[in-house]
Amino acid sequence: MSETLNLARRGALTEYSYVLSQVRELQRGEEVTLLAQEDPRLLMDAVTLELRNAIYWDVAESGPPQWSVRIRRREDVEASDLVDLLTRDHERIDRLFATALHHTNAGDMAAALPVFAEYAQRLRNHVEAENEIVVPVIELPRSPRGDDPTSIMLREHDEIVEHTVMIEEMVTEGIDDAGMLAPFFAIISGQLAKHEWREENNLFPHWMRILRHDPTIAAELFPKVRRLVTFGDTHR
Repeated sequence: MSETLNLARRGALTEYSYVLSQVRELQRGEEVTLLAQEDPRLLMDAVTLELRNAIYWDVAESGPPQWSVRIRRREDVEASDLVDLLTRDHERIDRLFATALHHTNAGDMAAALPVFAEYAQRLRNHVEAENEIVVPVIELPRSPRGDDPTSIMLREHDEIVEHTVMIEEMVTEGIDDAGMLAPFFAIISGQLAKHEWREENNLFPHWMRILRHDPTIAAELFPKVRRLVTFGDTHR
């Protein structure tokens, strides 16, 4: 299904409110074409951020006199850039951990532990990609107080991995009682949610700006990160 939105016909709504209301419920296989008289890229960046990158858009026609933007569900297209790739990996890690947590809360550790093991490996790959591949190349200002987005990300990575290792060590020592492990799962659940929100809202926009300004950096980083975060995928 394809639909056309014309910003000139938005009525009393702001451009942001109009586009957000029209694409928020976009489904798999659906496509929206946005028509605008002025450059809509900043607008689409804001809408995409609000929807936690659930949509993918690309400029089909550049103005003036008219801009045309194609909008689809992100699942309908391959990862297009580094930030898109890492955001999708956040979601995959979240799904794995949520599944392991669900089994743990149900007392089914036989089902929980294999999923948790995959989560732990995916987490380590993700952390390595950001810490060892991206951060050394994309240089952002750092604060001596450690309250800049990069320092916060690195510190939170250490904390999440530390709690993940604690569960792994408990399991290795033969502790597989759901009641004993559940509190540690709950800690990680809260850490992941807060960390990913801060990273996607406070750090990723800076990375995206730099990547758009210097495509050579994007071309260098994207294949390296993709190889690491998709390692083990059946489709690779």
